[in-house]
Amino acid sequence: MSEDERMRRISCASEFVTRVTTQRWALAVMLDLKGVHKNADIGRYSGAGLGLGYRLLGMDTGFVSLDINSVAKAYKKAHSRLILLDYGGTILSNDNLDNLSRFQMVTKTRAPSLPTQPMVSALKELCADKRNVVFVVSGKERHSLTKVLGNIPNLGLAAEHGMFVSWPTSKTVSKRRWETIVPDHDRSWRSIAITIMEVYTSRTHGSYIEETEMKVLWQYRDADPEFGYLQSRELEDHLSNVLRSFSVDILHGGVQEGGYVEVRPKGVNKGVVAMHVIKNIPKITTGSKIDFALVLGDDHCDEPMLSMMRQIGRRAVESRRARTSEQLPPLPSTITLVDVSPCDPYVSSEMETFTCTVGKKPSAAANYLNDVDEVTELMESLVKVATRDQKFYSSVDLRAMAPVSSIPTAGGFTFELPLDYTWQAETSNAGLVKSLSMGELHPTDGKGPAATEPVRVSANLSEFLGSIDDAEVDDDDDDGVFF
Repeated sequence: MSEDERMRRISCASEFVTRVTTQRWALAVMLDLKGVHKNADIGRYSGAGLGLGYRLLGMDTGFVSLDINSVAKAYKKAHSRLILLDYGGTILSNDNLDNLSRFQMVTKTRAPSLPTQPMVSALKELCADKRNVVFVVSGKERHSLTKVLGNIPNLGLAAEHGMFVSWPTSKTVSKRRWETIVPDHDRSWRSIAITIMEVYTSRTHGSYIEETEMKVLWQYRDADPEFGYLQSRELEDHLSNVLRSFSVDILHGGVQEGGYVEVRPKGVNKGVVAMHVIKNIPKITTGSKIDFALVLGDDHCDEPMLSMMRQIGRRAVESRRARTSEQLPPLPSTITLVDVSPCDPYVSSEMETFTCTVGKKPSAAANYLNDVDEVTELMESLVKVATRDQKFYSSVDLRAMAPVSSIPTAGGFTFELPLDYTWQAETSNAGLVKSLSMGELHPTDGKGPAATEPVRVSANLSEFLGSIDDAEVDDDDDDGVFF
């Protein structure tokens, strides 16, 4: 290496060492550490499925099982309550889980499942409480809901995902009155949609068309998964172009959601009906603003309702914490943000909201219940909390609760005993005998021996044993049996 080359290299190295000192390197490391931010993603992910069906499920880290005790406590102290329940999969087992059962349901060759008797009894008890507004919001048709739940007094019904609403009424003998949230005067789109769907049904084995009073669906859950999905995407594009001038929504549910393409009037979903019910609360009940809300669902059709009610509950919490300037964690990405401010005049700032989905899966709900049996248990718990007797008895305040007599003894102590030990059992509202403590013992209108003669307390053992007569001992020996 020549002298010039060596000097050039030494000069470069010396300049770098002089410029990049240990102090500067430490400063760079500290700046990098300071620039690191905590991961803002509050989700928790887990894998599910095998092969082509494998998928990544993301759920909120606070997504835990619903605490029934917390719900019961909030329900008990509330004065105006709103309960919104889904139908299939929430208050009864879902028929859509089995493809064959679903096909038999559509073709009307199989009777649908019905709610259990405990669930029906719980709904009747909840609707009988004047502080409750209970609605069952379903995707089924009006006649199906009326046939199953129409005989429950004061139960509100919403059919076809909220397209038709029947307000709570105590008259169950007469025919229920229904009203529509969204006007649907032009139904010419139905024949066009059915004609197009028939073309895809003829070339997709296992697909079929399902018609209801409000919507038209093309079901491909029984078709080949890959070919059925390709046909559904093509059908969705075809319908979007042809029905562009009509006021309709075209929804596509993948295989996980049941595999369908649906056409229905624009602006119809369970979130809209939830907001519509809240706005009409003053017409339904004379109570105050809503201070308790419980919303239960089980599938993607219930997500708009769960998302809507969770945002309404969030605004109530924000109004309570506005004084302390306390920041709330961000809402999960599963929630679709909408404007819920029109509901503010009908909601109390102290409202407690509970949103729950049936089955642990990604959802806009804050909690989950495992199955329909747990939903029944929750409903029965609310009924028990509302009907339980409010009177409780303990032994803490015995002196204040019952008249007593003070008896001095030879040792200088004073015993305080009830005047009489006779009592009469009292029954509660539920027909059960109350458990009374010693404090509930009361005198029998001055005729008992305790009311006429003072109670004598022995001062020592000799005095106690001396009060036993020999005759009494002989009688006991004659009548008793000893081993």
